[in-house]
Amino acid sequence: MRPKIEMTDQKAELLLRSALLEDATNINERLAAISAEISLDDDEIWVTLDMDLWPEDKEPTQAIEVAKMLWLEVEWQVVSGNFPFAWPGLGEHTNVTTEYFRMVLDAHAGRTIIR
Repeated sequence: MRPKIEMTDQKAELLLRSALLEDATNINERLAAISAEISLDDDEIWVTLDMDLWPEDKEPTQAIEVAKMLWLEVEWQVVSGNFPFAWPGLGEHTNVTTEYFRMVLDAHAGRTIIR
């Protein structure tokens, strides 16, 4: 007897977000994967990524493969302006969060940090 998998929208979203993280090659792209808006409706899934974080021409191959395995058609959308820090380009230079945040802190040196 084959095991049955109960696939909920939340589980599908989690799988797709995990695949987006696998596709990410730097801090910016990981932040995009974590903050992506993902919603499901019947046989479609909508993924909205921040264009300041995820390169418009980058193909998220793992996420596309997961969507195919879930029998979902993906609709990709981009938005601008959701970036959490100034200087969005800094995250393209490292894959290490501590290095990235050090660059953010250095870029803000001498300025008041707003919480």
